[in-house]
Amino acid sequence: MICSSLSETIGFTCHPLTDDGCVAAITTPFVFADGEPFPIYVERAGQQLRFFDDGGVLLHLRGRGIRLNDQRNLKPIRAIAEPEGVALNSMGELEIWSKLEDAPNGFARYLSTLMALTNWERGLEGAATDMSLLLDEVELCLRAWKPFAMLKPGGEFSGVSGARYKLDFDLDGQGVVAISPHPNTVSSTAKKLLDIRASSSNQGLSILIVIDDRRAQDVAKREGMILDSLGNVLMMSRLESNAHDGPQH
Repeated sequence: MICSSLSETIGFTCHPLTDDGCVAAITTPFVFADGEPFPIYVERAGQQLRFFDDGGVLLHLRGRGIRLNDQRNLKPIRAIAEPEGVALNSMGELEIWSKLEDAPNGFARYLSTLMALTNWERGLEGAATDMSLLLDEVELCLRAWKPFAMLKPGGEFSGVSGARYKLDFDLDGQGVVAISPHPNTVSSTAKKLLDIRASSSNQGLSILIVIDDRRAQDVAKREGMILDSLGNVLMMSRLESNAHDGPQH
């Protein structure tokens, strides 16, 4: 008796989305780190099935404050998906095509990708900072601290490796980056700044590194020492104090 209702018992259901039943949504018990259900859709085209997310994964991650504004930001997503045969297409959808007879394998690979992305998402939670909010706060503080300075979006710089990097702000010609004190963030920032500084075209570049120390001062101080040789490190609490004290020319 349990076999006849097993799929519904464990939380698997299928809902057709088109009159011909060729596109459907699949409900599963699997969820992202915040409890949002995995976006799983299936489409039949001839003798093939496509499992896809309809752009749901990127939408979810952006909603969690993860910056995915350019191809560089999308690299971790592709690095997780591609080994499973799942592609990130030009529409921002994760998808995998399978022959009908190989559909179980395709579905397993798609589901495995979403689980791996969830683990990656949980790892980012250690930063404990919504980056879009942090950038807004840094911008407000910089404008209050130095209202007569020219503050604009950061420019792009080429590293010695040939890779191009975008800084968060440009403050009167000084590059500004704002980060959390999470070790993974500090490590990636250090790698980026080392690559930028190694290029002869960037030798005179001044960089201000704002670290959010408001939730973990000891961690921020320790991680700040790693970045101290790559730029002028300024704790967010100090920047807020500067902004409160009033304008500086």
